[in-house]
Amino acid sequence: MAIRHVSIGKEFPLYVDNEDAWRVDTAAQLWAVADGAGGTGLYAGEWAQFLVEQVPAQPFREVAEVAQWLTDQWGRFFDEFQAQAGANYLTELKFLNEGSGATLATLHQQGSLLHWSVYGDALVLSFNPATGQLLASNPALSQFTEAPYLLNWLLPCSAEGFRRGTWIKEPGQQIVLCSDTLGQYLLMGYKALQGDQDELAIVSQLPTGLGTRAVTHQAFWQAEAGNFNEQVWQPLWQALASTDTFLQHTQYLRSAQLLGGDDYTCILIEF
Repeated sequence: MAIRHVSIGKEFPLYVDNEDAWRVDTAAQLWAVADGAGGTGLYAGEWAQFLVEQVPAQPFREVAEVAQWLTDQWGRFFDEFQAQAGANYLTELKFLNEGSGATLATLHQQGSLLHWSVYGDALVLSFNPATGQLLASNPALSQFTEAPYLLNWLLPCSAEGFRRGTWIKEPGQQIVLCSDTLGQYLLMGYKALQGDQDELAIVSQLPTGLGTRAVTHQAFWQAEAGNFNEQVWQPLWQALASTDTFLQHTQYLRSAQLLGGDDYTCILIEF
């Protein structure tokens, strides 16, 4: 098994703020990525970090288990950060009224089985270079056209926000856990290079940044269609060798308008 992981904030290296969080616990065969939603409530990055630290040893099987897990855990987070927010009346009011939000992706290995779960639009992807097949916790680009479902200590969990599944581990299989904007890039690149242009064409009609990137992917990959592994996946693996190379890679993708501006977090596991 080989693992590479990097996380950088949207303004890195000018600013080091990063509302993503990750957990690599190979001994426990558990990996997780959380994406703090800075536009919701307060302490999004701290909440994302809290969530990945508290991911249980057993995989989530249904949304009721996620809800119970949050019920059991959120009080410690609230006690710590309510004390901080209480120093200012308006800050405390925002915290109490809006809570803290984040998406979450998890992977548990149990023998030959890989159990994944996501809440919101974080992604788990499985790629086999031998076959060229990419599987995704949610392959639809439409998931990025609306505000994501968020885990929030203030609100109940929604069944619509939760997905889970199991993959059988194969030799050479590679798994990625990543936050949403990097996941968008990977899904768009795969759809463009594998000739699955229908959804890209629909999304490209949207007057949004996502729509603009869909247009760019359609045009960018046309000349050398069909080699996702060499053109998208392997460059990502190589970029994850260090923070500097990952920064250079994401900056290049942003300059080419293939990747939106965001915090970027990726864990890539090669079995």
